[in-house]
Amino acid sequence: MAWYDRIIGRKPVRKISALEEMIANDTNLIMKEARTPVYSAMGTNAQYQESILPPIDQRYLEQLADRYSHLRTVISRIASQSVAKGWEYHAVGDTGDKEERKILETLLRDPTRGDADISGMELFKAMIRQLEIFDDVWVSIVYDRVEGGQMKVVKQLWVEDAKHMRFHVDEYGRFKDDVYFDVITRQFVDKDEKTEGGIPAAKMAYFYDQGGDSEKIPFARDEIIHFNKYSATARLYGQSPIMGLSKKIETALAIENFQNKIYKLERPPKGFLDIPGHDEESLNRLGEYIAEETRRNPNFVPIISSRGEGTGTGQAKFVPVMPNMDELMALPYMERINNDINAAYGVMPIITGSTAGVGGLNAEGEQVSIFDRTILETQKCIEMGFFKPLLKILGIETWKIRFADINVKNEQQQLANMLQKANIITVLNKVGIEATLDKDGNLKLPDNPQISMPDDAKPEVGALKP
Repeated sequence: MAWYDRIIGRKPVRKISALEEMIANDTNLIMKEARTPVYSAMGTNAQYQESILPPIDQRYLEQLADRYSHLRTVISRIASQSVAKGWEYHAVGDTGDKEERKILETLLRDPTRGDADISGMELFKAMIRQLEIFDDVWVSIVYDRVEGGQMKVVKQLWVEDAKHMRFHVDEYGRFKDDVYFDVITRQFVDKDEKTEGGIPAAKMAYFYDQGGDSEKIPFARDEIIHFNKYSATARLYGQSPIMGLSKKIETALAIENFQNKIYKLERPPKGFLDIPGHDEESLNRLGEYIAEETRRNPNFVPIISSRGEGTGTGQAKFVPVMPNMDELMALPYMERINNDINAAYGVMPIITGSTAGVGGLNAEGEQVSIFDRTILETQKCIEMGFFKPLLKILGIETWKIRFADINVKNEQQQLANMLQKANIITVLNKVGIEATLDKDGNLKLPDNPQISMPDDAKPEVGALKP
């Protein structure tokens, strides 16, 4: 109690807000995601303790993305819609090799070959989540060694945690040539040393950094596929959209935290009822009473006594001390923050469940069309950043992989479009413009259309007055 603290001279301890606690999470508590592979322990090599790091704390980015509901919804929508219609295999040339297609289908159907319950759909969703939060995707490749270890076959694909993956490069971004490891045991060895099976040591190009003084896990060049989406410069790590939105998201979280405290009975009183008087000693005792009653009942209205004018008496009055949410303009500002997030990610309000229009685009179809372009961009990023290098690693030349077209037109919409075009053609033909449809169903007009009115449509002489 407050009175007890004053007697013993104890200083009040300021409670850490939920937002502060969120930002100040201990690095060591951030563990590797459950669905990523766990490697055996190995010794630390001091040669790569100093490495090129991302431009911003990635734990911070993930915390903002996970804790702010609107941003989490935006990322989930992009991930789910990008893979909603699956992917397709397209032969290069007339026919593709059947064995090559079988290899692709088997790998993408079950990327971990039964070691985890991860489907190809989940694998791509995990990639997209990494893209939208960190703008970095790290896919590790596990090989099977055959024919005495001299030949390797792709066995598994895993999406690694971007918060821990690092480049082993110099200050110019070039891969170093100073650390080698055993590809079987992951132990660090000399450059010319070989495994028991005679496999040469591999040069470390990337590593998984568990943080602090914990062991690092090395990867060779052909064991990692890395790509990003938003980076507009030639840099190692990506440029997450959250970097430019971070302070706004912090503010939104602070507003939500404020509202949460209000409704969890931790809010201050809305105001005081001031009754003028002279008894300042009783006012001190009243402070303890106010503190206790406010904890019990958040709707309690404290009554205080202040010195009045002249005779010490005056009129009682209510003194507000806590503005409401309308006065704080919290809700309009939250909406503005959400619109900024939508703009950064190319998502329209209707996609997140909002019925409000933005920039005059109130039509549902227009908003969906804009979101479709965002999805196409995301799909193209994975096709170029992951599918293309994967096919190269697999040595597959007769097949390509693409996501299924999200703009599959339904029959009803096609008929409506054709009817609209037919009406346009009818109107144009009446005024002497020969309009037709090409083989793709697009409206085709003459190069120099000349309007000619039929005789029955021409106005009579004298009908027009000056």
